[in-house]
Amino acid sequence: MHDLLDAELWQLTANGLVRGAFYAALGAGLALVIGVTARFHFAYALTYTVAPYAAFWAMDGLGVPFWPSALIGLAAAVAVSMLLEAGVYEPVARRAADRAMLAVLVTSIGVSTAGIALLQLKFGTSGVPFYGPDQVRHDAGPVRVSNFELYLVATCLVLVAALAAFLAFTPIGRSIKAVRSNPGLASVLGIGVRRVNLVCFAIAGLVSGACALWYGLLYTVQPTMGDTTVIYGFVVAFLAGTRSSPLRALPVGVGLGLLEQWASIWLSLQWTQTAVFTVLTGYLAFLAVKDRLPPIRLVPVRRA
Repeated sequence: MHDLLDAELWQLTANGLVRGAFYAALGAGLALVIGVTARFHFAYALTYTVAPYAAFWAMDGLGVPFWPSALIGLAAAVAVSMLLEAGVYEPVARRAADRAMLAVLVTSIGVSTAGIALLQLKFGTSGVPFYGPDQVRHDAGPVRVSNFELYLVATCLVLVAALAAFLAFTPIGRSIKAVRSNPGLASVLGIGVRRVNLVCFAIAGLVSGACALWYGLLYTVQPTMGDTTVIYGFVVAFLAGTRSSPLRALPVGVGLGLLEQWASIWLSLQWTQTAVFTVLTGYLAFLAVKDRLPPIRLVPVRRA
């Protein structure tokens, strides 16, 4: 019995690391959008779902091989993400003025719901057969992982590291950080805020699409596949900070992934998700209390 529990714990740990990297990448992309544009982009679930469906359509309807179809899926996610900002969020925010944040939030939820409903009308409410390279299982002691899981982890790590390097070492990355710090001042200095916003949405679309393609190969592709996973992305974005380095999303995502998997030893799936959101609620409550506490001042003590 003890050996069985040890084996289960090792397997859950491996699963948690895989899911943690997945959540970290999603959270890093979403944190970029929220921190720079101040858009609560709930339609992130739509761009996430569009990628594997576009790839499936290219394979099933046009007969395109998998890897070119995957590129079509990524392009579709990027295009939808940018169209949402240019054609929906930006006009709504401009008209709503001081109520822009709430207006965009409501609009985002509506657009996501409508988009997913259109996918259901086109492809049905059940999953679609999404096949690509052969899946191979690898055993390492008590742990079994697939090549898809290893590719998913590698992809997520590369995406987060590349995003951090992009922000730190490229001119457009420095412009993004300037807009994130002070959009008004950045505009005065000649930085195109609208262009920066579009770049952020393009990056978020690319990240969500890449994550969704591997997830679809591992599990299934269905219209509601983005609902729960994108919520985890929001949790990572808020816990890691929407104005911090994308690298901070890695330990937060891994921590959430491990918490979710380890909690399943004692709790059902429903309650493991509750445990994750309890962490977020506790963190937000801590921040609220911390902001209300008076600052602690250190007064030097004079010795007689």
